[in-house]
Amino acid sequence: MTKKLLFFFLFLSGISLFYSKNLTAGEPGYCYLCDTAPSNVQVSNITMTSGTVSWTNDPTVSSYMVRFRQYPATAWMTFTSVSISAFTLTALSPCTTYEVQVAKVCSGSPTTSAWSESVVFTTLYMNYCAASSLNANVAYMSNVTVTPTGSGISPMVSNSGTSNYTDYRPDPTRKVQLMIGSTGNQISVSKTWVGSPNPVYVRAWIDFNGDGIFQSSEMMLSSGSSALSTATATFNVPPTAFQTGTTCGVSMRVMISETVTTSSACGTFSYGEVEDYGVYLLTPANLSTNEINKQKNISIYPNPASDVLNISGIEGTEFEIYNTAGQLVNKGKISDQKVQVHDLVKGAYFIQIKNNNNISKLKFIKE
Repeated sequence: MTKKLLFFFLFLSGISLFYSKNLTAGEPGYCYLCDTAPSNVQVSNITMTSGTVSWTNDPTVSSYMVRFRQYPATAWMTFTSVSISAFTLTALSPCTTYEVQVAKVCSGSPTTSAWSESVVFTTLYMNYCAASSLNANVAYMSNVTVTPTGSGISPMVSNSGTSNYTDYRPDPTRKVQLMIGSTGNQISVSKTWVGSPNPVYVRAWIDFNGDGIFQSSEMMLSSGSSALSTATATFNVPPTAFQTGTTCGVSMRVMISETVTTSSACGTFSYGEVEDYGVYLLTPANLSTNEINKQKNISIYPNPASDVLNISGIEGTEFEIYNTAGQLVNKGKISDQKVQVHDLVKGAYFIQIKNNNNISKLKFIKE
């Protein structure tokens, strides 16, 4: 009986040893490929509804897993069996911040690596109604120029050829920057004809309130039917305009058409052209352009922040925090270059730092 018990004990010990070998580094069956997470994870080709995740490929790994979530949030969406070192996330929401991570899939044990460090990115702009001409070979816009008031903010100059519709919003060289509350901004649109000049309408809108709709009250250029080569207008930015920050703008739509479309900024028409531009409404009326340039030397960290926001590069004395709708949610004195943010709900905010006559404004995320 004793021999049988001893044999049974050794038999169980052998099973335990067999399984433990597969889980121990240095033993047969251990997957060294999964000792390290994927490196150089980044997101590119970001649009309103998509972004491409890429990372350094490991030729000894057969597949990867990619997971993402709206930031900050708790529920991950995971894609398995990704066979190449790039993956495009689709069906995302415009103007929304996301977090993404990547892991290796291995054939041994462990079966997966640790997740990579998080990469946080924000999708672009909002969805707007479609608009286009049916014929671009009659009249088109050869130049659109927006000149902001004040010094230090460069005009946006866009030279172009014929097209039915062009989306210039992803183009950083055609970015329009305006100060909230500014007056006397100017827009100029040059009209060009393939043949003889015909009377056309020129109109332009900016989605100042950030609701994704070009409303009639947001039209900043309305030129009647004319064969003159240029249409110009002066416009103001409302003090209550949506504060976009520098990562996600609203849109400006410029349209040249032989008729006025029934649905204003939307729909199709016979001949002419439509162009969309990204507009960044960065600062309140009392923020000078010199102060905008000074912000390059100011930083806040950590960002995202959960409890405390540290401020470096400026000896600020007072602060104000606004949500993305422009509402004041907190204000007070800065203590030891720190601001408490633990009482804020999760989301994106702007902190305005006051120091004597200087005002600096930066965006942060509360997690």
